[in-house]
Amino acid sequence: MSQIILATGRYAQEPYLMNKFYSSLYSVEELCYFLVDKAELLDREVMQPEMIQWLDEQCGLNQLAHTLYAMLNQKASAAAFAGTILEYVGLYDEETIARTEELIRSNEGLSPYERRKVKADYLLQNRKYYGALGQYHSILAQMPETDRLLKAKILHNMGVACAGMFMFRQASQWFMQSYQTVQEEESLAAYLAALRLCFSEKDYVAFISEHPEYHDASLKVERRIEQAAGQFEGTDENRMLFTLQVFREEGNNSFGSAAPYYHEIDELTAALKDNYREYVS
Repeated sequence: MSQIILATGRYAQEPYLMNKFYSSLYSVEELCYFLVDKAELLDREVMQPEMIQWLDEQCGLNQLAHTLYAMLNQKASAAAFAGTILEYVGLYDEETIARTEELIRSNEGLSPYERRKVKADYLLQNRKYYGALGQYHSILAQMPETDRLLKAKILHNMGVACAGMFMFRQASQWFMQSYQTVQEEESLAAYLAALRLCFSEKDYVAFISEHPEYHDASLKVERRIEQAAGQFEGTDENRMLFTLQVFREEGNNSFGSAAPYYHEIDELTAALKDNYREYVS
């Protein structure tokens, strides 16, 4: 968490633990930062008597605590609860507070399974692919079969998680299940893109020839791949690959050395391994 300048109340001797987010808070400013940063994941669970007690006893914010206790007893909304804290501290402008309240308010209208999906989506967006997959599996096992739209969205995101871990064949299976549940063109395109990445070009062309119903979708996928390739040309990753090619060519001539090339390859491989471990943690 970024460093917060303390301006309201006092620094807590004992932190308030947000266990679901693995966060320890030591000041009301840190709490405000948390509410704004995690707004899309919050619901009524954030309204805990323990938090109010912590603000009262550890941060010395008796007036704020009194107001929050009243809101808790009156069954106020989580959006209003968070907004009251943010307005009292004054760390953020009115626009940020309003946006935070709106994000929290949107969660309060979701079903329990939709709220769990939002939290799994957060893991997915932060490239915690393995953790997201576990959450999605759990939701599918417990949600009613009648909610086909939510099921399709979860299946699609499971495909995204597998693709993020380079498990393209498994990703294609989840994308197809999503498409079969609700005929969403985006899932079909993702299915074909995953096959495009795990098949050889010859096998992929043969597959499309055997499935003429996918022909139009496959053309859209090819256009997307071409666009992605064009965008990749200007990236740091592409410049790094060009540099590696230069190192290799210099190492292959009679006056050069392959050492720089292999050194860079080792560093690149190590970085990719670290990233992959993070994805599957």
